[in-house]
Amino acid sequence: MKQFVTKGILFILALAVFATVAPLNLAQVGNSITQVSTIPNGLKFQVDGQYYYSTMGAIWPAGSKHALSAATVQYDTLGTTQYAFQGWTWSGGAVPGAVSAGGFSVVTVTADPTISGYQATYGTNYAVHVQFNNCPTLNCVSPGTVYVNGLPSNYDTTVFIGAGGTVTLQAVPASGYVFAGWGNTNAGTTLQGFQQTITINQPTTLYPVFQVAKTINFTSVPSGLQILADGELLTTPATLQWGYSSSHPLSIVSPQHDNQGNLWVFQSWSDNGAPQHTYTVTPVSTPETITATFVPGANVSFLTNPQGLALNVDGLSNWPTYNFVWGVGTSHTFSAPATLTDAQGHIWSFAGWSNNGPESQTMVVPSSAVPNGIRMVATYSPVGHLTVTNALAGASLVVNGAPCASPCDIYPAVGAQVDVATTLSVPVAPGQRQDFLSWTVNGAGTTTSTAPNGDLLVTLGQSAATASANYHLMNYLGALANPQAGATFSFQPSSPDNFYDSQTSVTVKANVLPGYQFRSWTGDLSGPAPSGSVSMSSPRAVTAMLNPVPFIMAGGVVNGAAVTPQAVVAPGSIVSVFGANLSQTTGVGPTNPMVQTLGGVTATVAGEIVPLYFVSPTQINFQLPVDLAPGPQTLTINSAGQPSATAPFTVSADAPGLFPTLSNDVTYGVITHADGSAVTPDAPAQTGETLTLFGTGFGATSPARTAGFPVPSSPVYALTDGPTLTIGGIPVTPTNAYAQPGSIGVDVLQFVVPAGLPPGANSALAVTIGGVTSNGVQLPIQ
Repeated sequence: MKQFVTKGILFILALAVFATVAPLNLAQVGNSITQVSTIPNGLKFQVDGQYYYSTMGAIWPAGSKHALSAATVQYDTLGTTQYAFQGWTWSGGAVPGAVSAGGFSVVTVTADPTISGYQATYGTNYAVHVQFNNCPTLNCVSPGTVYVNGLPSNYDTTVFIGAGGTVTLQAVPASGYVFAGWGNTNAGTTLQGFQQTITINQPTTLYPVFQVAKTINFTSVPSGLQILADGELLTTPATLQWGYSSSHPLSIVSPQHDNQGNLWVFQSWSDNGAPQHTYTVTPVSTPETITATFVPGANVSFLTNPQGLALNVDGLSNWPTYNFVWGVGTSHTFSAPATLTDAQGHIWSFAGWSNNGPESQTMVVPSSAVPNGIRMVATYSPVGHLTVTNALAGASLVVNGAPCASPCDIYPAVGAQVDVATTLSVPVAPGQRQDFLSWTVNGAGTTTSTAPNGDLLVTLGQSAATASANYHLMNYLGALANPQAGATFSFQPSSPDNFYDSQTSVTVKANVLPGYQFRSWTGDLSGPAPSGSVSMSSPRAVTAMLNPVPFIMAGGVVNGAAVTPQAVVAPGSIVSVFGANLSQTTGVGPTNPMVQTLGGVTATVAGEIVPLYFVSPTQINFQLPVDLAPGPQTLTINSAGQPSATAPFTVSADAPGLFPTLSNDVTYGVITHADGSAVTPDAPAQTGETLTLFGTGFGATSPARTAGFPVPSSPVYALTDGPTLTIGGIPVTPTNAYAQPGSIGVDVLQFVVPAGLPPGANSALAVTIGGVTSNGVQLPIQ
């Protein structure tokens, strides 16, 4: 390397001198710049007797002669990589005329400006070293021979192989030894077996392992059966040579037939190893014997009905077949799962074994099982499978009467009918609920409930079935009237509880009751029409706003004492009018004289304003004019700020009505004893006693009474039409009949209690005047 550096410096100085003297053209003076190198770079070579270890550069005069020398063989510093000289080359090809001298290849070249360089080309070979640990030299006794590409070696040796070349190795043990494989190597691959071919891409050391041989005898009970040793099938008895402390895999062939066709099942090895285990040779020279013991085998088969179901045998359920060969006396467990699912998804329930044993059993193979074997059959019954779901929060499922959480899986027998019930209605928010709509069965379409109580009835086959509950959102429609009593409502479509499907449109109609007038809607309806439609996409509320107006009910003009059999009233009598909104207030007027306006209300009959006893929103009492002609008449009620209300009624000259009093649900007449005390069940009437009966509408009086003023105490205002009493079916003629002094519109009859009435009982009493009969009352008799 020092020489190369010196030459390099001289070369650079020469160039510098040339540059400073004159800018000469080298081609004109016939000089050649030439480089010499090796392939691969870094090997040694000589130029004109001078050694170089890297690329060399020189300026040669054109036509000058030069000697190039390259060693025919070179090595790396470790001596494991060999470089073999192949020849000198230039850009035009090989350099001819090489001469070998002293381990060098020498060529003579003439400097030529057109040739820029020369290369010494080498091929690479790698050392393949075979190392015999126990025979390193020629003078030892080798345990074996290793052939490298057919060349034998029985001691440490090295050969060189071209890079990428292959080596075929063969290891042959000497007598008394066995080949035990190859030790660790840097060959780039794992060496296996006594013969191996490897590719050489680096220096490689091989370690053949030879071991002292030992005799191993293999036997079986009974004799003549087969075993596997080092993967080789042996028929016992057999003998192998294995090295000291070497390890070898042993395995058995079980079950197997002997020469007579009998079945045998492995039982044990003499070294107590597992059926498949590794045997290590002891390092002593005494031969060893390894025995495999077999017992007679019996065919044992497990079947299922139906076929193809999986059983558990000796802890496994994934056997490729359920046909076994078991040794006599061996113990085995087998079980049939309570339920199984076949490849089609059908479910089966265990019904029993052919030996009538339980689901799980233990069998010790008896000698009687040879040669006919044992056959066990597990019988299964088909099972249905129903999965019921209800995804609605708050809803529950009841299957066959028992609660079951969703998703609910049940497994009844095929053909069984399953009763599924669910919550029919689930509140979800104020005015909202989810109502059961239908069932989806097996994912296709919907099915309404099929049982009278709304349950789903499913008869199961063997294929799995599903059922899911479907709900629809229901919203409440509330309707109110203001005032509340002024209207009722009708809905189309109708609903028993005013809940509607959220997709429904409902027409609401306010049915305004008499005494009220529709004004408008508020809430979820608007407008002046008493009907309208509302979409039930959410809970709705509507209010009908009403105006109260006076109203007289049909037949609402009646006798002021009581409702009489004939719908007539008499002049001068007390009359009651029933209706709605007849007055804004309730008031009782004065009686001497009566008033014609009370609480802002007036009543008119035949153009005459009548005197008023009492007014209220639902009832008005007034005195009918005393001179009113019999026949049809019209009553008009006027209330301040309200429209008039009218009602027809009929006037009769006589229209008796008896004042009633109620005691213990019995309607008695208003009747007094002679001393003025009331006749009651506790103070009943006596036969022959004179009593006074009170009523109204008994007809005209003489002199005629004055409307709106009390009857004076004298003279007596006698009734002009003759009344007749009927008591307990007995006609009685009153002793006196007149208008009650000091009262307005009140009439009285005095009579003597006739004999013949049932004592201690009530007798029916009625008055007939002018062919018109009063209402009936009861008279208690002592």
